[in-house]
Amino acid sequence: MKRLIFIFVLIIFCLPKADACVGRVLYVGAINSNEGQLLSEILATIINERTGTTVQTRLYNNSNELYEAVISKKVDILIENTSRAAQLLNKPADSDIKKTYDVVKSAYETEKGLIWLKPFGFLNGNNEEDRSYTAPVLRVEVINTFPALPRVIGKLAGVINDEIYVKLIKLVDSGGKPKKTARDFLKSNKLI
Repeated sequence: MKRLIFIFVLIIFCLPKADACVGRVLYVGAINSNEGQLLSEILATIINERTGTTVQTRLYNNSNELYEAVISKKVDILIENTSRAAQLLNKPADSDIKKTYDVVKSAYETEKGLIWLKPFGFLNGNNEEDRSYTAPVLRVEVINTFPALPRVIGKLAGVINDEIYVKLIKLVDSGGKPKKTARDFLKSNKLI
C-alpha cells in the first residue's frame, strides 16, 4: 500500500514537468531571402522532430524588423551572420572570422541577452574580407525554458559546409520549397 501511495505521489509531481512544452510555440525569425527561408525551415524541422515542440517561422524584410520582433519577444530564435552582427554592434569585423564570431558572441550576450550557438559551417561572402559565419541565436529566456534546445540545434553545427550550402540554395533558387529541401537535407544526414 505504501508503495502504491509513493508511486501515486511521484506521478502527481512529475505530471507538470511532462507537459511543460505542450501548447508552447517557438518562433524562428530570419531575413526574407532564400537563405533565411531555408535555414529557418531547417531549424524549425529539427526542433519539431526531435522535441515535439511546435515551431513556426517568421520572415522579415530587414534586420531592423527582425530585431524589433526579438525585442518584443515575437521571435525566440534568429539566424544571423557575424558581419551583419558586427555592423549592428558598430564593431569592426576582424579579418579573422573566428575572432569576429567570439567578439559578436560575447557582445550579444552582454548587451542584448542573446546567445550565439555554434555556426552552421558554411562561410558567407564572395571574398576574404566579406567572409562570415552564420549561426542560430537564441534569447536567454528561451534557453531557460527549453534547456535541451542548444543541444538539439547543436547537431547542425558544422554540418552545412560551403558545397552543401550552395547546393541547397540552388535547389531553393530553382523553385524548390524551402520546407521540403530542409526536410530532405535533415533526413539525408540522419538528423531526423
